[in-house]
Formats: sequence, structure tokens, C-alpha cells
Amino acid sequence: MYTKDYVLSTTTFYNEENGSELANFFSLRDNSSKEWNLKNTIDYLQKISEDNELDFESEIILHLSVLKSIGEKKYDDAFRGQLAILQNIVKYLQSDSENWMVPLANTVCVDLRYLLNAYDKYESTNKKLKLEKYNDFQKKYIDIMMMYFRICSNDIRAPARLSKRWTIMFIVNQMLKVYHKIKKFHLTTGLTKTIFMCPDKNTFPIAHIVTFYYYTGCKEIFEGKFNDARENLTIAFEGCHRSSIKNKTLILKKLIPLNMLHGIMPSKDLLNKYNLDIFKDLTESIKMGNVQKFRECIDVNEVHYMKCGIYLLLQKLINLVYRNLFKKFFLIANNHIIPVDTITAILKKFDDPDTDYDKAQSLLVNMIYRGTLRGYLSHAHKKVVLSKKDPFPTGKQVFDKATKSINEIGHN
Repeated sequence: MYTKDYVLSTTTFYNEENGSELANFFSLRDNSSKEWNLKNTIDYLQKISEDNELDFESEIILHLSVLKSIGEKKYDDAFRGQLAILQNIVKYLQSDSENWMVPLANTVCVDLRYLLNAYDKYESTNKKLKLEKYNDFQKKYIDIMMMYFRICSNDIRAPARLSKRWTIMFIVNQMLKVYHKIKKFHLTTGLTKTIFMCPDKNTFPIAHIVTFYYYTGCKEIFEGKFNDARENLTIAFEGCHRSSIKNKTLILKKLIPLNMLHGIMPSKDLLNKYNLDIFKDLTESIKMGNVQKFRECIDVNEVHYMKCGIYLLLQKLINLVYRNLFKKFFLIANNHIIPVDTITAILKKFDDPDTDYDKAQSLLVNMIYRGTLRGYLSHAHKKVVLSKKDPFPTGKQVFDKATKSINEIGHN
């Protein structure tokens, strides 16, 4: 419970401009004293307030109301109360002299997002009403965060080390997490552009940088900007602390498929270190050029891949599997001229048993067109003739050509 001395200490924190201690008082996380009980009542708080001079009285009353609502699993009421607290704090922050409140505002921001998620997960009998409320809460969350963002980004008078501008990446990250959850990535473009335009973007706290580049990479995967996504996720992975195995694993689930598109396969040691068994058989099937096994891996782990947001990305690796299959055969045959009937037989064994001549021929034409194979198809002789020099481009070369073709189509 909140003791009288603990409540009165908020006045000391306020007078001393101790934002970190105030943030701890208002935090809803990792503190057993935050649990609602009969002694933690608003009447009890108001009695303390009547007998003593108490700063932040309205915010503390709102805080206790939030705790009560959480205890009763009324997450909609809890969200409204937490939102009111943040709105009050943001008003304080409009003053240039109140920069010390940033830690408090950040703590309330994170808890508000947690309450938004809690309301989304909570079961309701009236699903239509719940959805309407959830959409309304999302809008209100983004509105207050944008207000907070504008206040911080316009703080140019304060000394650099005390400026509220140091928190803009944190604010953007909170909004990126919400947009990522509802898959509205197009609404984040302006936010990410603002950060990329910051001349000192690499001097923000490393935890904020890692989070920003991770969610930006996720956004770019969704938009099909795979080179940019790979670059940003690599920055996130390299910046992640070595002991943050969980976060590194999360990043690798996106980064490994992007590297695969460039023909870079993960090592067994890497997969074992981060317990990424979902990529073991997949990696092996790509290296061996075993199309059947590749499709089986995709089907078996389909749900997991979709949850990770990489299912469609992995589907694009099929051309690489075919390339490796044909490369192994041509190396064994030691001949750059192969009958299409032979290719058909190979595909029947390692891909689809129902493959016929026309399907094999169509696949070869498609691979040559996409740059996965270098050569030409002789229809008169019913043979595929591969280039004597570098007939099998690297994964990166194939990917770059495919990306260039897509960009050219987009500009025409």
C-alpha cells in the first residue's frame, strides 16, 4: 500500500525536481505496492492531502483510480485515467523549465501503451463495442504522443544535455510499436523520416537506437524494401547488447531470411546459439536444392513464419532453391548442354512428381528471364544451353537484378 510518508515524498521529489523518483511512484510495473487494496483508497489520500500540502494531488488521485480499475480488470477505465495523467504531465512539459519531468512522462507513456494492449487482449462479450473503443483509444494514444513529440522536438532553447529533444526517438519508438501491432506501417513514414534527418541520430541512447532500427526494418520488409530492411536490422543486431539474447533472436528472425535472399546462409553455430531451429531444415534444403523439403519446411512452420512476418519473404527463396538444384546437377554432368527431358526428370524427383515437359520448360524460361540462370533455351533441339562463364549468378546478383526489375516497372 501507499504509506503516508511515501505519498508525502512526492512533494519532496517535486521540489527537488527528481523526475526519476516521481516516475517510480507513478509506474504501474514491477512494484508490489501498486496493487490496489482497501487502504489504498482515494479517501485515505484526500485525508493526507487535507492535513498536508501535497503536490500532484490530482495526478495521484488519478493514479489510484487506475490501480483500482486494473484490479477490477476494467482496462478501459484504467486507460482513460492513465491518459488523463499523461495529458496533465504534457501540459507541464510545455514550460521550458520543466524538462526534468521527461522520465516521468516516459514512464507514463509506456504504461499507457501497456494498458492499450491489455484492453485489446481482454475478452469482451460485446466485440463490436470493444473494437470501437479500442480504435478510439488508439487515436487518443497517438494524438497525445504526437503532442508530446512536438513539444520535445521544438525544445531548442535548453542546453543540449538538458533538452527534451533527447527523448524524441523514445516517443517515435512507442508509436512505431503501436503501428506495428495494427500493421499500419504507412502512418510511420513521417516519424521515421524525422529521425533519419536528425544530424545526431546516432547519439541517442543505444537502447532507443536498437528499437528504432528494428521497427524501421520491420516496416521496410512489409513495404518490400529488402535492402534497406537488411541494413537497418543489421544495425539493430550489432547494437544489441550481447546478453540480450531474446532481443537478438527477435532481430535474427527477420534478418536471416533477408540474408538468405542474398545467398548468405546462417551457420549451425548461429542457429544453435539463438535456438532458431525453425531455420535449420530450411537452410539445409536451400543448400541441397531440395525443393520438396523446402516446401515441407514452409508448410510445417507456416503459422510461426506468418506470426514473425516473414512467410512471404521466405517464399521468394524458391528461385534460389531451384538454382542450387540445377547447379549441383550441371556440376555432376560436367556439360553445359542438357536436354529439357533430363531437367523434367530431376524436377519429378526433387520437386513435383507430376512435372511434365511444358512445366519444366516454363520454369527454365522463367529462371533465365529472372537471371537465376545464364543461358538460353533451344526449342528446336529441346535443350537448355548454359553460359560457359558463370552460368549460376550469386544470390546477391540474382536479388539485385530482381530488385532493379521491380524498380523499373514501378517507374514506368
